[in-house]
Amino acid sequence: MRLTFGLIPFLFIFLPFVGAEKPLFATHQSNSRLDRAEKDLYSINHLKGGLLLFNTKIDLGRDDIQERFEREFFQFLEKKGLLYLLAKRHLKYKRLIEEEIKKLEVHPDLIYLVITESYLNPRAVSKADATGLWQFIKETGKQEGLIINDVVDERYDIVKSTSIALLHLKKLYEEFGDWFIASSAYNAGAKRLREALQNQNARDFFDLYLPEETERYIFRIAAIKEILENQERYGIKVFEDEKYKEISIDYVIIRTEREIHTSFLATAMGLPYRQFRYLNLHIRKYTLPKGTYNVYFPREKRETFLRNIKKCGFIAVESR
Repeated sequence: MRLTFGLIPFLFIFLPFVGAEKPLFATHQSNSRLDRAEKDLYSINHLKGGLLLFNTKIDLGRDDIQERFEREFFQFLEKKGLLYLLAKRHLKYKRLIEEEIKKLEVHPDLIYLVITESYLNPRAVSKADATGLWQFIKETGKQEGLIINDVVDERYDIVKSTSIALLHLKKLYEEFGDWFIASSAYNAGAKRLREALQNQNARDFFDLYLPEETERYIFRIAAIKEILENQERYGIKVFEDEKYKEISIDYVIIRTEREIHTSFLATAMGLPYRQFRYLNLHIRKYTLPKGTYNVYFPREKRETFLRNIKKCGFIAVESR
């Protein structure tokens, strides 16, 4: 009895150390795998020699360019929730924007410029009062032909602002002959880019000294393009049942002979007021004075809206 009892303390002392070996070893292996995965994620070695934007190589073998790209790239990778949101919004607006890109024959990578501008939030407003998907400031919007007044602000018109923004970018490209510089001019203003080119004896975007926000702008576009075009590599997987419904809208031009309340238009479309307003963000007031307006609705509501509008004698649908 004494011998058996005396072994018990010895076994209690010895067994925990024996039992601890396997979990500790397994944890070490697990940590090693996590370290390797993290190292692979926060490395751009796979991009050296292959990072393209606007069909132009970004030379990540150059130390300063690598650092500038990594600043944006790594910050996006830290915001996994935002990346999921951008991936889903990208699918929502992709067709609408790409149709305008093809129609105007501009570079397809400009879709990543608009994602950078507003994260595809059509109600986005910056500190400088730039608004809408394409973040037009009031002065530039008016110069390019957008209607901006107390009743209508077409910077919020997702179709017209897309067309006008792409035309503006096309003009900048025709002037500067380089998409990096044209995009920088879109961000900072053409005047500022002209001054930089005239005073810095440089034509390469990567050698220009520009406002920090503008210098970062091109690298943000490149980072967003890389991540969204290679989502699974960066841990983003949007399943079919999680995708946002692709936006599919149509519009007519109406002319009203008297003041109308916008709820009348929503009812004529068979839409809740919020859905009507979301598709017609450019309409800024509850009531519209006599005049002509673009009015948007889901494609499937076209016949319903036209049928109901014909019943009232004070609104006419104009050809477009």
